[in-house]
Amino acid sequence: MAIPEGNNQQSHGPIGYINQEIPEFKLPPVNGKHYDATVPDTLELQDRAQLALHCMTETTDPEADYEPYYVTFFNLDPPRMVHNSWHGSTLPKYIESVALMRLMTGSQQNADVDHRWVEATLKMQGSDGLLYSPAKGRPWADQEAGGLLFADFGVEISDDQYISAFGNGRMLSTLSLLAQRDNTPLWRDSMRRIIDGLEELAVHSDDIAYFWPTVTFSQKGFEGSVQTPSVNCETSRIPHGLVHAYRLLGYKPALTLAGKLVNYMRRYFYAPDGTFWSSPGNPYRAHFHAHSHGLLAMMEYAIAAENSEVMEFVVRAFEWAKSLGANYKADGWDEWVKIPAAELIGYFTTYTNTDRQHGSELCQVSDMIALALKLSEAGIGDYWDDADRWLRNMLVEGQLTSSNWADELTSSNTFHVGYSYFTTASIAERNVGAFASWPSANDWSIHDLYGCMHCCTVNGARALYWIWDACLRHNEGVVRVNLLLNRASPWADVDSHIPYQGRVDVKIKLPVDLEIRIPDWVKLSEVCCTINGNVHRLRWDERYANLGHVKPGDVATLRFPISERTDQVYIEKDPYTLIRKGNEVVSIDPAGRRYPLFQRDHYRADVTRWRSVERFVSGERIDV
Repeated sequence: MAIPEGNNQQSHGPIGYINQEIPEFKLPPVNGKHYDATVPDTLELQDRAQLALHCMTETTDPEADYEPYYVTFFNLDPPRMVHNSWHGSTLPKYIESVALMRLMTGSQQNADVDHRWVEATLKMQGSDGLLYSPAKGRPWADQEAGGLLFADFGVEISDDQYISAFGNGRMLSTLSLLAQRDNTPLWRDSMRRIIDGLEELAVHSDDIAYFWPTVTFSQKGFEGSVQTPSVNCETSRIPHGLVHAYRLLGYKPALTLAGKLVNYMRRYFYAPDGTFWSSPGNPYRAHFHAHSHGLLAMMEYAIAAENSEVMEFVVRAFEWAKSLGANYKADGWDEWVKIPAAELIGYFTTYTNTDRQHGSELCQVSDMIALALKLSEAGIGDYWDDADRWLRNMLVEGQLTSSNWADELTSSNTFHVGYSYFTTASIAERNVGAFASWPSANDWSIHDLYGCMHCCTVNGARALYWIWDACLRHNEGVVRVNLLLNRASPWADVDSHIPYQGRVDVKIKLPVDLEIRIPDWVKLSEVCCTINGNVHRLRWDERYANLGHVKPGDVATLRFPISERTDQVYIEKDPYTLIRKGNEVVSIDPAGRRYPLFQRDHYRADVTRWRSVERFVSGERIDV
C-alpha cells in the first residue's frame, strides 16, 4: 500500500517497540471458491464486508506501521484523519475484523497491512507476556484521551512504554482467531503469556479483580481500596478475551480471572435489575456500548463456566436495554404507547438516562445484535427478529457507502490544535465503508458532528461477520436458515427477495435436511412452499418450517404476504413517521440533511430487482 499524497503529520521517527526480535510467522490465505451469480438486489453482506475491509485498511498510516487513524473529521476545512493514544486498545480489533472480512469475501486488498499489524503486535510483547504500546516514535501517545487519563491519576509514561489491560485482553480474542486459522504453537504460546501477565497486572480483592489506575492505561503494584473510575466500565474486553482463550487452550487461570472481572463489573457498573451505572449506584449518563459489550462478555463467560446465575442477569440486563426508547403510535391507535424504538430500528443511544439528545454509536448496535444472535442460538430466548430489525436498519444504514456528500460539506470549524498528527489525503474516499459514530435516526451524523471514531467501524464490521455466520448453519446433515438474507455457503445458496416480495429461494448444493425460520411479521398459515415448482407440504417446529430432505439441484421456495405499514414514533426525542415493509424501514419522514438514511424507495416496488455479483464461499469458519 503506497503512502497517500498529502500526508501532513509532523515527523516522528522510528517506533520504539519493546521487542525487536520476533519469530517468523505466516498468515495463511483464505480457502474458498469464487463464482458469478445473479441474485436479488437486496442486502448483500459480502458487499458490506468488502466496503468495511476497504475502510479499515485504507484509513491507516504507512509511515507508522499502518497504525490506524482513530478519528475522521469530515466537517473541517480540509477534512482530516487524526492519530491519538488508543493504539493498544484498537489495533487488536483491526486485526480481527479485517481477518473476518477476508473470510467473508476472499479479498486480498491491502493484504500487506495485516502482516505489518501482526508483526507490530509481536514486537509489543514484553518478557512478562504483556503487550506494551510504544510512545517513542508515536508522540501522539500522550495526547488527548491518553494524556488526560494519565494526568488525572498522576501517572507518567516510563521507559517510552505503557500498558493497556484493555488492549491485552482484546488481543486475546484476536490471537484466538489467528490460532484457529494457523495451527502453530506461536499464537497459543503468546496467548498463555498474556494471560499470565494479566493475572499479575490485575489487582485482586477477594472475589473481584480490576486494573489500576484504569483499564485502558494500567500499571503494576497498586495496593489500596477498590478503584472504580468511570472508564473501568470498559473492563469487559479482558474477560471476553480470556474466555476466547480458555475455549481454545483449556487454561483454567483464564476462566478464573474472567470470573473475578465479571464480578467486578456487575458489582460496580450494573444494578441488580440490569440498569447501567456510569459509576457505582449512579445511572446518569451511562455509556451504552461499554455496558452492552459487558453483557456480551458476561454471556460468553456464563456459557463457558456453565453459570446460570450470570446468564439470568445477562437476560435481565439485555431486556432492560431493549426497553429504552420511544413513544409509539401505530395506524388506528388513539393514544401513544411507551415501547422501545430499538424494537423497530435498533436505535440505541450513546448515553442513557440524560436529557440531552444523543446519537446511536454503531458499537452498541453491533453489541445488541450479537447478543440477540448468540442468546437465540444458545436457546436462551428467541431474539432472531430483534437481530433482523436492527441489522437491516441502523447497522447497514450506518455504514458509509458513498463519499460524494462529504466533498460538499462546508464548515467554518477551525482545526483542533491539540491534534498535531494527522493527514488530509483523500479523506472521503478512504473512509467509504466506515460505520457511523454519531448518527441520528435519519442522518449519518446527529447535528453537525460529521465524522466517526473507527472503533465503530471495526465493531460494525465484526457484527457483519456475526450475522453472516449465524444466518445459516450446517450441523450433522441439517441446514438451518435463521435469517432470510442473501447468503452463499457450501451446502446451499439463499436468495432473499425481501423486502420487494415475501419470498426466499434456497438452491441446494449438497444433500441435506432443510429448516427455514419465518419472521414474526408473517402468519405461518399464509406460508406456501414449492420445491422445483411443485407444491410441498411443510411441517412446523415453532417458527421453523421443516422441508425435509432435499438434494443437489433442488430449489426450495417459500412465499408469504408482505405489505407496508406506517409507524409514528419518537426516536431520541424527535418525532418520525416510518414506513416499514417486513422488518425493513423503506421511508422515514422527515428525511436527513447531508447523508440521509433510509432512502429506499426502490424497495417499495413489488417486483424484485436483480443484479450480477461475484459470490465467495469460504472453506473456513471461525468462532468469535
